[in-house]
Order: sequence, then C-alpha cells, then structure tokens
Amino acid sequence: MRTLLRVLGGLILATLILLVAVFFWFQSYIVHTLDGVRLDIPFLRGILDDIPYIIEDEPELPDLPFLVLPVIPETPEPDEPPTDLPPFRSVFLAASDLEGMPDVNLTLEGFRADAVLLAVNDETGRLWWTSDTETAVGYQLYGTGEIGEMLEDVGSQFSRSALLVGFHNELLATRNPAAALDGFPGWVNPQETAMRDYVMDLGLELARLGFDEIVLTDFAFPLGYPTAEDAVILDFLQDFAAALATLDVSLSVLTHEHDWYDPDGGVYFRPALYRLADVVVRFYCILEPRTLTDGERYDALMAAVQSVLGGGTGRFVPVGTGSGPDEGNWTVRVS
Repeated sequence: MRTLLRVLGGLILATLILLVAVFFWFQSYIVHTLDGVRLDIPFLRGILDDIPYIIEDEPELPDLPFLVLPVIPETPEPDEPPTDLPPFRSVFLAASDLEGMPDVNLTLEGFRADAVLLAVNDETGRLWWTSDTETAVGYQLYGTGEIGEMLEDVGSQFSRSALLVGFHNELLATRNPAAALDGFPGWVNPQETAMRDYVMDLGLELARLGFDEIVLTDFAFPLGYPTAEDAVILDFLQDFAAALATLDVSLSVLTHEHDWYDPDGGVYFRPALYRLADVVVRFYCILEPRTLTDGERYDALMAAVQSVLGGGTGRFVPVGTGSGPDEGNWTVRVS
C-alpha cells in the first residue's frame, strides 16, 4: 500500500513539474495584441491561425518588452514660410517714363532686376490708360492710353507690376463729395462700398491687361484719421486678393517708412499691418533718404518690420534710390 502511495505521489509531483515546465516554455510564445492574447508557436503556425483569441474583449495591455503597439501618426506641423527665397529686385518707374526710354529691358538688366514696377495713376486721379471702369469714364489721362502695347516692350523674363493709387484720389473725391473725408483733402472714405469697388475694378482691369502683380498704395485711412476701421480694410484687401488670384495675379501694398516705425516714439504707427502678413505677397516700403545712410535707423526700422510681420508670408521690400544692397530684397526708384 505504501509503495502504491509513493508511486502515485511521484507521478503527481512529476506531472506538476512537467506542467510548470510546459507553462514556462509556452510563455515565450504568448503574444499580446490589441485584440487579445494568442500563441505563436513556429511549428504550429497555420494550425493556430483559426483558433480564436483567448481574450475577445479589449485587454488591459501589460507592459511587456515584446508588445507591439499601433503607430500613431504625428500631427503635421503647419508649413513655415520659406526662409531661403531668392532676393527680389525691381525697378520703380512712372509708366510715362517708358515713352522716352529706348530699351526698358537694358535698364532692368543693369539693375539686376526681376520685375518692373510702373505707376499707372496718381493722387490727382489721372490715369495713364483709358479705363473701361464706369466710374473712371471721362477721367483725365496723362499717357497714351495703350498700356497693353507698352507691356509688350517688357521682356518676358521680367515680371510686370502696376502701382495703383487707392483712396487718395482728388478727382474721385470731387466727383463723390459724400464719400470725401472731412479734414483730409483728396481722400475718399474706404468704408464706402462704391469707393472700394472703384479701386478693385481698376486693379482687375490692369490684371486683364497683362500685369502680374497689383501694388496698392493709399489703401487705408490716412494717418491721423480718428475712426479708422481696420476690419473694413482687411476685408477689402482679402476680397481684392481673392479676386486677383482667379486671374493668377498677386496683390501687394506700397507703404512708407512712417507706417512702420516712429523714430521718436520707437513704435510703429500701424499695428494693423500685421493682419496683412498673410494676405499680400509683398510690402514695398519707401524709405527716407537719411534711413539709407543711417545704419542704426535702418536697423530699428527692420526690427519694427520683423515684429509686425513675424512668421507671415508677406515679404518686405525696401524702396530707395541707388542700386541698393548686393543681397536682399530691393526696389530702386529711378523716376
């Protein structure tokens, strides 16, 4: 009897040892997944593929070194404005200057320019071309009126930009006295829909005549106007840019140094300019002569520009006399 009990005890002990050994052997083939736990034995692959997962519900995933977690795609960072854009250089002329210029292309090449910027109207309201815009019918001209023929003289390697005077227009203010700004002679109110439509219609007309870029100046309320509505200007320029984009033409603005920086107060005058940083392509800026020779003043201006534009896509293009720096953006004013 004792012998039988010893044999049974030995078998039970051996069985337990075998089960423990089998457990530890199988443990290396247990695979935890997001769908459950299953065996992955090399010589039984294919046979075990049809066996359901041991755990069908969402498991509580253990912290195991061989656990494979799903790859979560990273949220892409917003595109940053390119910092390695080539310098942009242009020559600023009055459209009338082309009449007496034997070869505009030689002038552009001499200044290593990429584009020509042509002033096509002035603050008196005169136009260089005969416009079909209803509001401009009968306006005084100071050019030949054939702006399309003039553009044919500019080589295809150069971009063509039209400088368009906006809301500082003496003739427009005279013909529309209800839209004139009191205390600011020659200015019309940008809040008036008819005035905004007039400026936009001229710009679209110039785009159809062959210009690649419309550069708008006097595009807001005059400095010092007490109730300037920046939101109105922003909406107008956004609509203008969108309309030009349908013709594959870009919108830029021409500013003056005092729009950005007050040397006495150390601040820029138009904080609303930062809202345009992603609306317009370029911010042309006419520099005062002393800024061209005063390094500290120029550095202060550029610091103010950087604080306004920040990471926006709009490019700052100084405008001055002379050939300009060897590097960077520059527009030389020769008229």
